[in-house]
Amino acid sequence: MLVPFFRTLVLYLCIILAVRLMGKRQVGEMQPAELVITILVSAVAAVPMQDLKIPLAHGLIPVFTLIAAEVLISALSLKSVSLRNLLSGKPVPVIRRGQVDQKALRKLRISLDDLLEDLRLSGVFDLRQVAFAQVETNGRLSVLVQAADLPVTARQMGQEARDNGPFYVLVADGRADPRALKALGRGQDWMDSILRANGAETPRQVFLFCADKQGNIIFLKKEQQSCGGGY
Repeated sequence: MLVPFFRTLVLYLCIILAVRLMGKRQVGEMQPAELVITILVSAVAAVPMQDLKIPLAHGLIPVFTLIAAEVLISALSLKSVSLRNLLSGKPVPVIRRGQVDQKALRKLRISLDDLLEDLRLSGVFDLRQVAFAQVETNGRLSVLVQAADLPVTARQMGQEARDNGPFYVLVADGRADPRALKALGRGQDWMDSILRANGAETPRQVFLFCADKQGNIIFLKKEQQSCGGGY
């Protein structure tokens, strides 16, 4: 009974290692070649999990061979534009000045409903507001809005914008982060005073506590959870 468990665990850890070797971009934005490698790795790893007669090495060797091939091809693609275009393709414009390129949509086999959905996910609900849009090599839609429909910036208003910098998450779900406090340039005494001012004795009572270097604070206490139930 323990043999299938340990074989599966070893293959699971090796696949995680393999995905890490392929890079962080694999998780969210896969190119066609990368998607093929991922599918093949999953299929190859599943065989020794199901058939105990197959040596474990016969599952690991193909996995790392595929990953080595992917890393090599990725390195070559960085140096060769032709190879990169062959494996990943090129971005395809689909909208220019509010006009949809129907021929490009047919070539990509993208329906008008899919295009409009992607526009809405990009925050655009009026097709006429789009100056330019193209489908990237990973399948995502990049959208450039018409200049007249863009929000007015401080530079356009002739005003000087103040940069508050990022918010540092000091406490998340009851867990304090000393590194964030140090990066903020504050001490533990300051943090304790903010907790007390907001009715919290310890970080365990805090759901979210963020602050920036300008003194802006986001503070949310944990909601009280009722014990038991019943009507």
